[in-house]
Amino acid sequence: MVNDPALFFFFDYVDPGSYLVHRQLDLLLADGVGPILHPFEVRPVPQELMDATDPEWIDYGQIVADHARESKIELSLPSFIPWSRKAHELRLHAAEHGLAVRMHEELFSARFEEGVDIGRVDLLVATAERIGLDTSEAKAVLDIDKYRDRIVALRVEAEAEGVRSVPTLRSGTVSLEGPPSMGELRQFLRDARLI
Repeated sequence: MVNDPALFFFFDYVDPGSYLVHRQLDLLLADGVGPILHPFEVRPVPQELMDATDPEWIDYGQIVADHARESKIELSLPSFIPWSRKAHELRLHAAEHGLAVRMHEELFSARFEEGVDIGRVDLLVATAERIGLDTSEAKAVLDIDKYRDRIVALRVEAEAEGVRSVPTLRSGTVSLEGPPSMGELRQFLRDARLI
């Protein structure tokens, strides 16, 4: 397996397609090999929250659910879609403590396995506590929007690189956009020389 070029994963914690790709990568990549995580808010504040009853969102959810079944991945589609900025901020905070991967896993699991509203600071602080972060510090970081500008800048950077939606995987000049079947993802990873 070749680890170069790197694999970039543009994702959002409220996007079921991003959760699907996260789980699929767990199944396909070797232990200890993972993508470089690049947050990309689907609906940045102050845009309106997404409507889970929107027909396009329902159709998208069905496509993701079908691919999840094919991949034998458990998936729950919550009926409320919060803003995700605070969740992304919490992962950046966890990264400063060497816990980015654990926090990434916790946030996706909380959202798509437990149905947690990851837009709520109190529930995010509980997630921080589960992985061993100081809760007072985590709450303070979220309350003062410590990483807000970084999250906004990362989206601008992604858009400048041509990313328009999530999930998007990129390795060198090869990209895969949208929720893939397991076969499509496997082929992408082969084309990118990652498996």
